[in-house]
Amino acid sequence: MRRAAGLLLVASLVRLVYEGRPVEPVVPPGSEDVLPELLAESESLQVEGERRGLPLREGEQIDPNQASEVELDRLPGIGPTTALAIVEERESGVVFRQARDLLNVRGIGEATLGRVAPHLDLARPPPALGSAALAEMAPRVDLNDATATALQSLPGVGPTLSERILEKRELKGGFGSVEELLEVQGIGEATLERLRPYLTIGR
Repeated sequence: MRRAAGLLLVASLVRLVYEGRPVEPVVPPGSEDVLPELLAESESLQVEGERRGLPLREGEQIDPNQASEVELDRLPGIGPTTALAIVEERESGVVFRQARDLLNVRGIGEATLGRVAPHLDLARPPPALGSAALAEMAPRVDLNDATATALQSLPGVGPTLSERILEKRELKGGFGSVEELLEVQGIGEATLERLRPYLTIGR
């Protein structure tokens, strides 16, 4: 209930600013504690939206085996739904070794592939996901101590997802278990199981 009130307040603020009217919001009782979180979430979504709409630079390529959903959305002809489908296909254990492998992704046909192919970076496809030997050799990342750079060394974690993990860690005051990553937007069961062998929990 309080979160709903906070959302209405944020929506009102946005409308007032858009209309150029003075902003003197009345804070609904009980919404004060969720307002900072809602404002931070709103700002994060705005930054993410701007990134999604950022055109590719000349010669820029994106690695479908590593890029986040937001970065994949920047590819021509790839919207949010198809970007998510690429991530889900990847999380199932698929490795994209050539452009035509993307034809197995829901929503990608020959026409879309033709637009996307020149912008794909497939120079160094990773080994098949789920390799126990690879996970065993990799140094474990402490979720409660890791920097953004350390988090981005994890398979499938890009700048946006690492930022969400750091924000959730700060909000919670630290993770109590690896399973709490499910509270981070963009991390589901498949992603968690892929990351689990590379993670540890410190203080």
